[in-house]
Amino acid sequence: MDTQPLTSAQLMDRILESLNQKLPCSIISVGQTEAVFMGQDRFAGDPVLQNFQFHLQREAEIANSGFKEGFYHRGIRFPNPQAQQQVLEAVKAADFIGYNTLEVNAKTITERVFSLYDIEPKRVFEANIRRVFMKSHEEKFKQILKDRKVLLIGSLASQAMTSLKARYSEELGCEIVGAIPIYEYEDIPNVKQELSHFTFDICFLSAGINAVILAPYIAQNFGKVAFDIGSGMKTFITNEVVTDSFIDEVIGLDNLMNM
Repeated sequence: MDTQPLTSAQLMDRILESLNQKLPCSIISVGQTEAVFMGQDRFAGDPVLQNFQFHLQREAEIANSGFKEGFYHRGIRFPNPQAQQQVLEAVKAADFIGYNTLEVNAKTITERVFSLYDIEPKRVFEANIRRVFMKSHEEKFKQILKDRKVLLIGSLASQAMTSLKARYSEELGCEIVGAIPIYEYEDIPNVKQELSHFTFDICFLSAGINAVILAPYIAQNFGKVAFDIGSGMKTFITNEVVTDSFIDEVIGLDNLMNM
């Protein structure tokens, strides 16, 4: 895959274009967890993925440990053929796909899985910019929110709703219309049912693999913008970029802020 990744500014411009023209748009992220989940039954038989068996075993152990929140919360179990098929279909349908373009192992796994399933993303971006876009390009982010109706989905959606209301509602005239919680794959039918209760322009999701499934569904069925922002939901809450050892030591926060 040689598609040139979009910068944060370019991705936000695409989102603004979709919002202004009232066009559906889905932005998802295929992180290492999502890529391993998608390709889980191909690892043993593929010469490239065989070298990454450790990642498959580790992700399965973490997912099946059943963490309910935090860094190790996966919200899904291995194996799950039904969910795997839904993720593959969602990734093929997505308008923009973020993945780790900066760390070699994650990049290799994801691109190999894409190749095995003949997935050709329309446009790609570095997934980790989702943590910083609201700070690195704050004015564009404010344009996205200005006079919009915003829906939030995720385990932290309620907290993010409180923070965004306090920070932006009066200044930007945006309305945070609701927060739908989701913790596990099994919650997806309820989330889909709840969606019909809200009128919104853009939906921000943070639900791991489940957000990958839901974002294209929202774009296709409601004609809206759906953005899987991952750890960016925590940034909404704290108003500070949330990092970890992977960002600090491998990716580099300054690097992300300048992308």
